Amino acid sequence: MLISCNQPQVREKNFLKDPNLSNAEKIERYLESDSLMGKAFSPSEVKLLRTYYEQRDYQPFLLGQASSKDSLFKVLFERSLAFGIPQEYLELPGKKAHPLEVDMVKVVHLARMVEIRDKGFLDTSGRPKTVAPLATFRKMNYLTKATTFESAKNYLLALGPKSDTLFQQLSSQILSFGMKYRLDTSNLSSKDFTTEEKRTALAKLSLKNKGYLDTQQPSNTAFESALLLFKLHNGLDSTLQLNDYTVEALCESNVKKLTRAALSLDKIRHRKNSYGRLVLINLPEYTLYFYANDSLKAKHRVVIGKRSNETPELESEIRSIVIYPYWKVPASIVKKEIMPEVRKNKNYLTKHHYTIRGYRDTSALDVSKINLNSNGYNIVQSPGKWNSLGVLKFEFNNRHSVYVHDTPQKALFNRAVRSFSHGCMRCEFPAELGKQFLTYDQEGRRKKSMRPDTLDTLLRVGKHNVFPLKTKIPIKVYYQTVCASANRLVFYIDIYGRDSQLLNSLKNVQKFNF
Repeated sequence: MLISCNQPQVREKNFLKDPNLSNAEKIERYLESDSLMGKAFSPSEVKLLRTYYEQRDYQPFLLGQASSKDSLFKVLFERSLAFGIPQEYLELPGKKAHPLEVDMVKVVHLARMVEIRDKGFLDTSGRPKTVAPLATFRKMNYLTKATTFESAKNYLLALGPKSDTLFQQLSSQILSFGMKYRLDTSNLSSKDFTTEEKRTALAKLSLKNKGYLDTQQPSNTAFESALLLFKLHNGLDSTLQLNDYTVEALCESNVKKLTRAALSLDKIRHRKNSYGRLVLINLPEYTLYFYANDSLKAKHRVVIGKRSNETPELESEIRSIVIYPYWKVPASIVKKEIMPEVRKNKNYLTKHHYTIRGYRDTSALDVSKINLNSNGYNIVQSPGKWNSLGVLKFEFNNRHSVYVHDTPQKALFNRAVRSFSHGCMRCEFPAELGKQFLTYDQEGRRKKSMRPDTLDTLLRVGKHNVFPLKTKIPIKVYYQTVCASANRLVFYIDIYGRDSQLLNSLKNVQKFNF
């Protein structure tokens, strides 16, 4: 007779149904079984559970305990995202699990919460761990004894990098939002909402599900107020228009938004910055920050690459300021944008101040005699206010051939979502930023660099110049979609989908097997 290999394990668990055994006796027997424990839990989880229940004389953690305690931890688990802890690490087992097995899982969940809150959930490559981090018994034991939400909250908030102001600010705003708004889970496709009527219906339903409205049939005033607040929370414009980006934000659930917030919090945890002199550019926020002497000196709006021309994340050093730069047009832009215009209008290059130059011969060439499809020639735009780089460029080495520069298209800085470039970062008020660079380039040097006010003079002269900085300025271009701003949480559009791609791996977090 054939016997299923699962039958011995099923028989081994029959004692859980024995009415003559107390819960404590059942837990003790379960913990003593290496086969049962090894099938359901990892070695570190087995060690934790045996230590925890032994200290409690094998009494359950929540099963059969006071309802107030059960309610407290139910809120903690359900609102784990308010503490920056993804729900994928706290999934309960299926219906096959016995209530005492669920009790053990909740102990493990508490240890996971403590460890993730303290050390994070990203691995060294910046991807979410699929094997959940686990705190030691000593580290998590205090939380198991919490009797009020306030004491549990304060314990969790005290974990993590205490001296990192950015971490603490974001953590505080995540908690505030995560406890106030509804945790809807429906993620919709914006492609399904193409008409104004459908978009309005979507907005009312989504705002209700997310906790911005109490009803799906609100008054016009209530709807408009809720929509404007939602847009403020999502880094969008301050109009009542239901444009594509607004629809995209409405289609994303609060659970996914807060999971992105948890990811952003963890990115801050792993970001080691020295603010002695530093330029930071957060792409989804469309913002450049300049720090000197450990304080913020300047903040500028930036325009970044389109979704089809993503701006890369990078680290480098700004080495020079270029006044009235030349623009060597990338081959892809020549092929896709300039060549079609040249074919339609022979005067296009002259009109837009372009010249054609060979790699070896820098003299201007006659366009009528050149095969523009040849790889032997470059198209260069001469310096001037018409130049696509504007009148200033900040150079730094990188393999992507991107940089920070001015632009003649100033109106784009008034947009909320500023994703328009071919990959470079266009900076608003670059002359002011350049003068800040030069101000702090003066410090501690016998041979001074160019005076900041000289930059204004040279810009008025209007000639091409390159000025190396005496001290290179570190620059970091990073990707953080959720930020704390002016006492609120802002969920910027995941413009390049990089967070979504990272968070997909949370689907692979190891599950409990009962």
